[in-house]
Amino acid sequence: MNEISTDYNSKPWIKMSVEDLTTPKAGKICFHPAYWALTDDGCVLFYKSYGSPQCNMNEEIVKRIRPALKVIFIEIAFVPHTCSDYN
Repeated sequence: MNEISTDYNSKPWIKMSVEDLTTPKAGKICFHPAYWALTDDGCVLFYKSYGSPQCNMNEEIVKRIRPALKVIFIEIAFVPHTCSDYN
C-alpha cells in the first residue's frame, strides 16, 4: 500500500495561506463554513489539485484525516480552480 507523503512542502501537496484563502477574488470558487487542516506555517492544504481541499464541515473528520495538523474553522474560503480539476 502506498502511503501519502506528510512532507507538506512537496508534491503532491499544494499549500495556500489562510490570508489568501479568505481574500475574495474574481474567478474563485467559494467554499462555505468548513474546518481545514492547518500546517505549522499557517497554510491550508490541497491534495494534488485545488479540487481536493483538506477540509470538511465536520471537525472530527479533518482531525482523523490529518491527525498531526491543527484544525481551523473558516467561514468562507475562496479557492482557485482549473476546470480539469473537476473532470
